[in-house]
Amino acid sequence: MKNLSFAKQILHCITWLIALCCVESLYAQETDTLKGRHLYRPAQAEEQDTLRIPAPTDENLQRMLDSLALRQQFIRDSLLAREKFVRDSIARRQRMRDSVVFLQHGVQPVLEAWARTVKDDIIYRTFPIPIDGDSALGDFVYLTMPFGVSDPYVPWKMAISLNGPRVRFEADKKTGKVMALQTPQVRSSFVYPPSGNVLVINEPPVIQNNYNGHFYKMPVDSVFYDRLGRIARIKKFVQFYKVVNNNQRGEPLFINAVLVKQFEYGPGKELLKYQEVRYCERWRAYDANKVCSILNYTFDRQGNTWQLERRNDPANQYSDGNYTFVYDDNDNLTRVSFTNMAKTEGWNRVIEMNQQGNVHCYIDKVNDVVRQSTCFIYNDPQSRFPVETIITTFEKDGISYIQRNNTTGKMRTRDRLTLEWGLWK
Repeated sequence: MKNLSFAKQILHCITWLIALCCVESLYAQETDTLKGRHLYRPAQAEEQDTLRIPAPTDENLQRMLDSLALRQQFIRDSLLAREKFVRDSIARRQRMRDSVVFLQHGVQPVLEAWARTVKDDIIYRTFPIPIDGDSALGDFVYLTMPFGVSDPYVPWKMAISLNGPRVRFEADKKTGKVMALQTPQVRSSFVYPPSGNVLVINEPPVIQNNYNGHFYKMPVDSVFYDRLGRIARIKKFVQFYKVVNNNQRGEPLFINAVLVKQFEYGPGKELLKYQEVRYCERWRAYDANKVCSILNYTFDRQGNTWQLERRNDPANQYSDGNYTFVYDDNDNLTRVSFTNMAKTEGWNRVIEMNQQGNVHCYIDKVNDVVRQSTCFIYNDPQSRFPVETIITTFEKDGISYIQRNNTTGKMRTRDRLTLEWGLWK
């Protein structure tokens, strides 16, 4: 029994020894397997600064400095070029605007004089010429008092275009005065005498051939200003010349007075009186330059309503009378009326506008009864009939039974029982 117990102890010890040997073998294998791997280890002194950058040589350092200097110079040059471009652009735009403002100040007075001289309209207001953008003038616009209005659009508001390929200016850069102007509506040259209160307008020549002879006519107009710079008098003349060498100007023959206009003003530039003296035509130098007609106008304004008294000299009770012009706040004419001195003629025309700001209808009244209306249909400007005119006649009962299209020539009638309109025929 003792031998058996001793043998078991020996066997147990041998088993433990074998187990310990196996554990040591496994530990040794694991250590060999992980050796050299990227395991976390504290930084060691001998492993620092393993990548050493060599110190630059003088040549490399100079090359780097030169490259940096070139880049800095390129940036400076680019910024200076951009700054110069912007500065030049601003200066160019300013020069363009200065040139337009220069023309604006010179064109305004000559067009105001030209419109009152060449046109027969009674002008009661002119508007300053606007500047479109920085390089162009807007339209010169003025308002008139028409004695009879029957046209479409806005016939009392006149505009002269100052922008486009057909517009030419000639100005004196020292004095700022316009010497010549050419537009689709204006072709004139201007002379400024030394006195300073006179403007001479030269209009295009005209060739006229009639039973009295063949003449080369050169219109010359003189505009006189008062001490406040307002137009006080206008004298229109025509210089007659002989015609030579296929409608060329020959030697002078005589000067014919055509028209004299005189203006009187109230406070500011508000017109109070206006006189128009017209001379008869003459075709020979020995003929007298006779006066054919004298018209005197007196103005009275109350808000947007103008009362105009017209008198002939000598008096004519049938053509003399009183006009009334009523405008709205947008300078649109809303009513025109007239009554002569003999009380034999009197009419009242009411004006209706459409949404586009053009005349829609003229409504004629006699003793506050509508007698006729003239209305307009605005079509495409490129169409055959850009504007159609419709005349409607009213009877004493205030109902219209007939309409006529003056543009197409068609008519239509209304049934007196059903009041239904028929077809246009």
